[in-house]
Amino acid sequence: MEELVIDGCNLAYKAFGGAGRNERGALVRSLRSYYARKEIRVTVFFDSREGGGVERPPGNVKVVYASSADDAIVRHVAGAARRASMVVITDDRAVGDRARALGARRRGSREFLSSWKGLRAEAPAPEEKPSADSPDEIERYTRLWGER
Repeated sequence: MEELVIDGCNLAYKAFGGAGRNERGALVRSLRSYYARKEIRVTVFFDSREGGGVERPPGNVKVVYASSADDAIVRHVAGAARRASMVVITDDRAVGDRARALGARRRGSREFLSSWKGLRAEAPAPEEKPSADSPDEIERYTRLWGER
């Protein structure tokens, strides 16, 4: 069975113009809807300051929150028995190169979006992730853990 391993922040930015709570939610809903009845596993990795969370709802789309999504993606590929059946969706060259060195294939976010019938990018997205958390992300962290 093929597995898509997705750098969630990269794909959310390209698809929805951001990687805050709303954009991440829209991406996960789109993935779950499109891949619900397909013979493809999907694992989406998001950077998360707190790290370590996993959502395993019914179906074949799993969401992983890690302090470093990039490192978690590479560990996931390294731990897989069937790496040749994995496709890593990322715009991060270093992550893509590391995944390829382990035997996985790589596709960029724009390439994936252009071929994915389940979603079309709604507006041009910035080329890079911002260096700081978005107001939505800060609000989410504050609600979850309180102010520090």
